[in-house]
Amino acid sequence: MAGLESIGAFLAFCKQRNPRFVHPIPQRTPYEQMLVDLEDGDAAVLTAFNWARQAQNAPADTILAEWRRYAESERASVRESFDVRHTLAPSPPHAQLEDFRVRLGGASPELLEFYGVHDGASLFADVEDGGSGLFFFPLAEMAAEREGVAERLEEPAVETVEDGKLQIYGKPAWLDSAVVFGGFGYAPERLLLPTAGEHRGEVFLFSHDPLQLVQLGTSFGELLDHLRLQPISLLGSYGGNSYQGATAYVADGLP
Repeated sequence: MAGLESIGAFLAFCKQRNPRFVHPIPQRTPYEQMLVDLEDGDAAVLTAFNWARQAQNAPADTILAEWRRYAESERASVRESFDVRHTLAPSPPHAQLEDFRVRLGGASPELLEFYGVHDGASLFADVEDGGSGLFFFPLAEMAAEREGVAERLEEPAVETVEDGKLQIYGKPAWLDSAVVFGGFGYAPERLLLPTAGEHRGEVFLFSHDPLQLVQLGTSFGELLDHLRLQPISLLGSYGGNSYQGATAYVADGLP
C-alpha cells in the first residue's frame, strides 16, 4: 500500500467499534499450577516453597495460604478480552506544523500527513488501564523525547543484523536528526525516524533491554500497516501485560 494511502486506512481502522484483544482462558494460572505441582511433590516447586518459608521465617501453612491468595487474585484478573480505545488528538497549531515540516525535510511525507491532521494519538489503550498502549507524542514533546533517547546511548555505534533485522548498539551519527514520535505506555521503548543519513525516513525502535536501536520498517506508512494488520506482534512485546499472550485483535466494524 502506498504511504499516504496507509494514513487513510489506519485512520479508518481507528474508527472501528469495540476494538479488543482476545486472550485464551488458561486452564490454570501460574500460581494455580504451582499449587498443583506442590501437591504432586514437584522438586523445583518444593525448593521454591521451602525457600519462601526460610526467607519469611514463616510456617508452611502461612506460605501455602499466601500462595492460594495469589492464585485467587490471578484467577480474578483473567479476562477473555481486553477492550482498547483509539484517541486521535486535534490538529496542531500551524506554526508547530510548519516547524515540523522543516525538521523532517521531506524524509517522511506520511508522518507529516498524519501530524497535519492529528497532533499525536493514544492507540490500543487498555480501557481499564489507560497507561498501557502505544502513544504518538504531540509535536511539542518530541524534542525532549529525543534528548531522553540520546542520553541513553553512547558512541561508537556498531551495526549488526539479527533475525533479519538491522540492530544498532550505541549512538549512530543520524540520531541528532531523528524525530522521536512514539512510545509504549509504561515502558521506556520509543519509536524514532531519522531525517538524515543512510536510514533517512525509516522507523526504528529504541529498546532499553538490551540497549539498542532496532529497524522496524522502511517508512512510517509501513509501521501503520503493521499496526493495522498485525498489532499483537509489536504491542505484545512492548505495550504491556494487556497484550501479552493475546491471540487475536478484533473489532465490530465501522460505525
